[in-house]
Amino acid sequence: MKRYYTLLLTITVIFTSILMLSCGKDDKKDTKSKASVDTKPISIKQFDTPPGADPSVSAEMGGAGFTGEGWTTNNNISRAGNPKATKGGMLVMSMPDFPATLRNVGKDENSYFSRMAATLMYEGLTNLDPVTEEFIPSLATHWKISDDKKEFTFRINPDARWADGKPVTSDDVIATWKLITDQGILSPETNELYKKYEQPTAISKYIVKTRVLEKDPDWRLFLYFGASMAVLPAHYIGGISGKEYLDKYQFEVVPGTGPYIIDKNDIKKGQTISIKRRSDYWGEKLPENTGLNNFDVIRFEVIADQKLEFEKFKKGDIDVLSFTGVTRTANWEDGLNTDETQRGLIQKVEVYNENPAGTRGFAMNMRKPPFDDIRVRKAFAHLLDRKKILEKLFRNSAALLYSYYANSPYENPDNIKIEYNFDEGVKLLAEAGYNQKNSEGYLTKDGKVFEVELPFGNPSLEKFLTVYQEDLKKAGVKLNLKQVDGTTNFKLGNERNFTMLVAAWGGLRYPNPQTSFSTSSAKAENSTNWPGISDPRIDELIEKYNREFDRKERIKIIRQIDKIATDYIGYAFTWYYPAERIAFHDKFGFPPGMLTKTGDYLTLPGLWFIDQERLAKYEEAKSNKSMKLEILPKEDKYWLEVKKQLEANLN
Repeated sequence: MKRYYTLLLTITVIFTSILMLSCGKDDKKDTKSKASVDTKPISIKQFDTPPGADPSVSAEMGGAGFTGEGWTTNNNISRAGNPKATKGGMLVMSMPDFPATLRNVGKDENSYFSRMAATLMYEGLTNLDPVTEEFIPSLATHWKISDDKKEFTFRINPDARWADGKPVTSDDVIATWKLITDQGILSPETNELYKKYEQPTAISKYIVKTRVLEKDPDWRLFLYFGASMAVLPAHYIGGISGKEYLDKYQFEVVPGTGPYIIDKNDIKKGQTISIKRRSDYWGEKLPENTGLNNFDVIRFEVIADQKLEFEKFKKGDIDVLSFTGVTRTANWEDGLNTDETQRGLIQKVEVYNENPAGTRGFAMNMRKPPFDDIRVRKAFAHLLDRKKILEKLFRNSAALLYSYYANSPYENPDNIKIEYNFDEGVKLLAEAGYNQKNSEGYLTKDGKVFEVELPFGNPSLEKFLTVYQEDLKKAGVKLNLKQVDGTTNFKLGNERNFTMLVAAWGGLRYPNPQTSFSTSSAKAENSTNWPGISDPRIDELIEKYNREFDRKERIKIIRQIDKIATDYIGYAFTWYYPAERIAFHDKFGFPPGMLTKTGDYLTLPGLWFIDQERLAKYEEAKSNKSMKLEILPKEDKYWLEVKKQLEANLN
């Protein structure tokens, strides 16, 4: 499945203090039954271009007979799909709100739906192996990286075709670069990133190159240009301004080269969007696509209300739901304790993979008292009884966090592991000079009560914050909880205007320690280095990481950074969710691992398929209340076994 995961170009921030769901009107939902929807694959081909290369292009210029001598490629590609998968049928999922746009470029493109759909409709020049994460071919069969690591050249596959039948050429790459560097798309971060490259140059119809303008080479610049940049057709987007593109393609989808397409007739604003499989996808027969892209239709229904969504799922109007997170624990454990689940019509599986967990906890501002003293920071970490909170409030639905890179190969297993220890916390506070209590039982120093303000957003956080508040009070610390909105919380962190702050950063598949741990990020505002971690050893390792093109070596470098940064105790870490909880109606087949190695449940549309044998039994069991289906193991740890093998190779 080409580009089945999204490569984030900037750090995604997810605050536990913000819970935003759009308010849709569910009474206007599309009521058309699944059985009445046309599920045949479609074609929009207009240009019947013969297969293979343009005969006018020589082998040296990437045409027929091209040998690849002197170029890099990767033919040892892991298979992500199930070779027994069959094509056909429909998958119905839900989304909390209707996307602001269906574009994959420019303002508002980073939505729940649009990012997922883009991975099914568009492809990059290269891709990443679903297991090893090494670069593999996509639209390009071969590539070159110059000795100075600053010039990238790609040979486009002459068989690659747009959905309308036109061949993919160097002009498409050039037109895409021009669009994403146009300020009119109203995406400054995208503009800034791709302006780090010279305008691509067409060496031939099939060979295109670009050069990095940065002084120092950075391995991620090959990743961003080769794998992250979804190539768009020049005959659609070439010659128009960024502003014209935003206006014209707000809800009209530019056709891609990928296996799926969205027809404007399948868009019901505010209600549903259907993605349909192409009958003439150019890469259908490639070995790496075996068992992938199976559903003829993937339909998303807008359901803003989680309770309604859950009821529609139990009824069978929705095929699959994710229950990851404490907000859905009750539904997972109690709400799904139904006859359908006990008989196997609804299956519940916890999928363990390497979806990066990110960082969650209480950021402590090391730039000013009292957290400029590591003994105080360590004491606050010891006084956070995470196990009690998880057991008392969240039914042990999460795992304890000990790393900035948890649930990924970058986590250092040797990190310091601070557990709840009341006596140790009190001892450390005393060593820091807080050894006298006033009549109210609070510690004092220089005549001042030891008190710390902790802003927080979502009111639901208060139930576990008060547990922490009570334990700190027993130790003599006055924790003042202050509810703020999410925007204020973010601003306080970015401006370093806090003592202690609730924070949760989304995990990155490819770490960017520059924005989290560098000395420059500690001094500057608007970086994710809220605690203010600064260490010359980390700075040296960051420079080494940026220049390292070998993935195995990068993993070793980040692990060193993780250990050093964790030792500073800039956060009192909380917890993360090591498994993706998925419930589904038992009519599907899937490959080992059920999801991709690093993805969430939004990667399943490209992996799963209708299993006709399971579907027949499912339909029979629906009408025969005494019939039971085989219940799948409650945990799928396939990817954890793969991780062990990869660890062995790394060491």
